[in-house]
Parts: sequence; structure tokens; C-alpha cells
Amino acid sequence: MNESETFYHKIPKKLIYISFILAILVDFIPLSGSLFYWLPEFTALILMYWAINRPQNVGIGTAFILGLLIDIGIAAPLGEHALAYIFSLYLVIHNRRQIVLYNYGIQAIVVFAALMCSEIILTLIRLRFTHHFNGWTTFLAPFVGALLWPLLNKIMVSILNFYYLRR
Repeated sequence: MNESETFYHKIPKKLIYISFILAILVDFIPLSGSLFYWLPEFTALILMYWAINRPQNVGIGTAFILGLLIDIGIAAPLGEHALAYIFSLYLVIHNRRQIVLYNYGIQAIVVFAALMCSEIILTLIRLRFTHHFNGWTTFLAPFVGALLWPLLNKIMVSILNFYYLRR
């Protein structure tokens, strides 16, 4: 077990739950869709972060439950985000052992691919049921999510270090 794995092994589940609650609350903020189409889904980013760094506590079941909560919170068709989160998290979990070895830049490319798959699934579901295409600009969110990935990692490590220094 290397130093990084020992660091993440000591994380209490309480911190994981708090990070999910904060991400869901950020996703629930009612922003105008035409102005903020480029914002990524923070719940999906946090889900991928914990699936990479703490796979013992975060898996496909967590993705399903969080997806249902997001669907309920934003009044989307039930199961839309759950399906998208399950598929994108499967891609991350399936390649987790390689992803952990890469630097944040390469990890951002993997996160971009997972977020893009999620966005494509959401777009196809919306197109199927509402017959409305929101435009190509909705595909900017995975790019922004990939650009935010190194920053998210740094922030989460800083929060975890602060938590351990305080104890």
C-alpha cells in the first residue's frame, strides 16, 4: 500500500457523505439554462473523484442513488441521471487501476471521456422523450469539468489535510 492509498484509506465516510451533499446542493441551484450551459455536473465530478480515490465506499449503487436524487431534485425524468452516472462511473471504475497511476492531466482526459459519455446519454434520453435538442453548447460542460479536475483534486486533498491536521 503506497502513501496515497494509506491517506485515502483513513477517510471517514462522514466526509464522503458531506461532499456528496454539498455537490448535490450546488447542482440544485436554479441557474438560467441559457447562461450556465457550460457548468459541469458537480455531483458527477465528486462521484468520479471518490470512485477513483475511495472505491471501497463509492460504486455503481452510489451512482444510481445519486442519479435518482438529482432527477428528483431538478424534476428530470426519473432514472435519466441515474443511467448516465452508472455508465460513466462504470468507465471510471473499470479503468481505475490505470487512472490512479496517471497525473492529473491524463486523469482529466479520462474524466472528460466519462463526462462526455454521460452528457451524450442525457442528450439522447432528452431527445427521445421531449424531441428537443438543447444545442451543441451543452457539450461544453465536459470540457469545463475536465479543466476543473486538477483543481478539484487539489481542493479535496487540501480539505482532507486540514481535517487530519485538526484532529
